[in-house]
Amino acid sequence: MPSPKTHSERTLFIAWIIELVKKHGHATTNEVVAMFGLHRNTAERYIRAAVEQGGIIRHGRCGVFRDQRAIIDFDLKRYTHSKAAA
Repeated sequence: MPSPKTHSERTLFIAWIIELVKKHGHATTNEVVAMFGLHRNTAERYIRAAVEQGGIIRHGRCGVFRDQRAIIDFDLKRYTHSKAAA
């Protein structure tokens, strides 16, 4: 059983999540779990804390985004068919 994280470790994970989202524009819970080796519930808790303090946006079940423009780009890519775009 892993040991509980200290306050400084939690703060560091939250800062890394904010940096990841601001750099790449988008991150999902599964990506955070895989990248940091956290339990899914722990990753979701850290993501909620990152949204509260980091100025990033949670968009439904799609993940967290850097800003509104990143959400629009994600939705356009998601709902545009590749045959129609070609």
